[in-house]
Amino acid sequence: MSTISAMGVGSGIDVRGLVDQLVAAERQPQEQRIARQEKQAKDQISALGRLKNALADLGKAMDKMKDPASFRAFDVRVLNESIVSASVRGNAPPGSYEVEVQQLAQSQRLATNAGLFGAGFTATDQLGAGDVTITLKDGSTETFTLADGASSLQDLQNQINANSSNVRASVINDGQGPRLTFTSLKTGEANGIDAVSVSGAAGGALLNQLAFDASTMDGAGVSGGFTQLRAAQDAILVVDGLTITRTSNQVNDVIDGVDLTLTEEGTTRVGVTEKEETAREAVQAFVDAYNALRRQTNQLGSFNADAGTSAALNGDSTLRGVQFQMGRLLSNPVAGMDGSVRILADLGISTQRDGTLSVDQARLDARLAEDPDEVIRLFTDKDDGLVARMQGMVEQYTGRDNILDTRTKSLERSLRGLEDQRDRLDYRMERVEARLIAQFSAMDAMVAQMNQTSQFLDNQLQMITNMNKK
Repeated sequence: MSTISAMGVGSGIDVRGLVDQLVAAERQPQEQRIARQEKQAKDQISALGRLKNALADLGKAMDKMKDPASFRAFDVRVLNESIVSASVRGNAPPGSYEVEVQQLAQSQRLATNAGLFGAGFTATDQLGAGDVTITLKDGSTETFTLADGASSLQDLQNQINANSSNVRASVINDGQGPRLTFTSLKTGEANGIDAVSVSGAAGGALLNQLAFDASTMDGAGVSGGFTQLRAAQDAILVVDGLTITRTSNQVNDVIDGVDLTLTEEGTTRVGVTEKEETAREAVQAFVDAYNALRRQTNQLGSFNADAGTSAALNGDSTLRGVQFQMGRLLSNPVAGMDGSVRILADLGISTQRDGTLSVDQARLDARLAEDPDEVIRLFTDKDDGLVARMQGMVEQYTGRDNILDTRTKSLERSLRGLEDQRDRLDYRMERVEARLIAQFSAMDAMVAQMNQTSQFLDNQLQMITNMNKK
């Protein structure tokens, strides 16, 4: 029987239970201290993470409203959308414009003359080796080389479509044999085909038939081996009496901030109006984002008087620094603004007892009606606007080497230190247990010996008593 399992045999005392109670009694206050410190560190790490996330959320909200355009939105309406369609972008000055589309832009299309290569000719028949050069109206050229055995209309079509950025080719059989067509990829006169020439081909090669010169076209649009099926032309429109020519039907630089798509000849009216509610909604979005962060900081630093409990960052200097900075950044006037709008209070936005913001909607609407540009500047001034200030604060607490990460790393080191303390406590308690077991084992042996001596003396006295009775 081992020493531990035999403890108490001599004395009758529950030595195992007594040792366990004594070890537990000595362990408990130190273990409770470590557990309390661990919980506090973990709670603070979690709270700092929540604070950092709340600051990051504010930063995301500020990114969406740093541009003055986020405080302004415009509607564009077209009286007859079959003629023109329109979309608005950025800041478009409100106004009404008369738009007359006199001519739509279109791309050029050429086709080889009907029956150019004779009856029975196919798209895969060979034309002969040589170079085909396409020259555009702007003077740019593209050359395609056909080799022996790979010089059919189909081969030329494939080469052009694989390599050209200006022309699309196709081979169409119109019942009189295959016809090669060229279509310019871009609309407008400057993007049309000015000439098609052949070089390097043998004198009798059919490839030589592929010639075209726009300057020699007859009344039917025929030049060399090609017929012009459709001429390249620019779009012509008149906006409020001003005639404008563009190479495309997408017109983006005539009405400021408005993109026009021309679809049909005719006259219509285009109107641009500002959405009055956009700035109001942007201001409210700023207030909501700020309040969300403020409520989170209030919660992280709260104290429940009824329960007598504190939140993880109650009294924390970092949290107080964030709250103080939030209030200070909002209360200071924006640099360079000396008119009727300088601070949030001028817009009817006030700070409540809990630090959140409240909006007097009627006063805000009045300011927006009186001076919308100054209201927008208060928030979006790139150097000192409220949005820029909030972004700077967010960067301070969430950017590289920020104080929240430093605090978190320090707490994580403390947790590792507490783990070491727990390991040392376990080792110390093992030694205490061993010492107590040794002490109580010795006591148990002594008590057993004393019990044996007592029993022996009792037996001797009993014998003496019995002898005297005789």
